[in-house]
Amino acid sequence: MGVYLKYGIPTFALLTAAAGMHFPAVSAAEDLKLKEGISFSQDLDNGFPIVAEKPDDFVLGTDRPTFIFFGAAGDLNTNRQAKRIVDLYRKNRSTKLKFLVVDVDHAVSSECLKLLKDYYRGYIPFQILLNKSGDKAWSQTGEVDNRLMQIQLDRVLD
Repeated sequence: MGVYLKYGIPTFALLTAAAGMHFPAVSAAEDLKLKEGISFSQDLDNGFPIVAEKPDDFVLGTDRPTFIFFGAAGDLNTNRQAKRIVDLYRKNRSTKLKFLVVDVDHAVSSECLKLLKDYYRGYIPFQILLNKSGDKAWSQTGEVDNRLMQIQLDRVLD
C-alpha cells in the first residue's frame, strides 16, 4: 500500500490531489457492481474491485445513514469483501442508505481526503456505518460476514 503520512492518508493521494489529477476514488454507489477480472484467490492488481455510477458524489448523507467501504486495488481481502459489499448493496438499494466506496490509494478530492482523515483507520478492508446524524454506529476492519453487516444496517435503518 504506499507510504502513509499523518492520519493514514496515502502520500500518493495527497500528491495527486495537489496535481489536480482525478481518479474515481469515492462513489455514491448507484448501480454498484464488481469489476470484471478481479481475483478472489490471488493478490492481482486489476484495479479497484467495485465500480459504480456517479463517481463524483463524495458528500456524506445528512438525511440518511451512510455505509463507507475502504479498500485498495490488488488486495485479496478487499476483493473478497467487495463481493460482500456488492451483495449487501443489492439487498439494500431500495432503502434510504447511502453507500460510499473509497480506494485508499487513489483519493484525490478534498471530500475524499476528509473521509480518510475522519474515518479511515489504516487497515483494509475497513467498513464504517454512520447514522443519519453522521455519528459512527458501527465499524470493523477485515472481512465481515454479510449477516453481521445486515444486522448493523437494520439497526440504523429502523
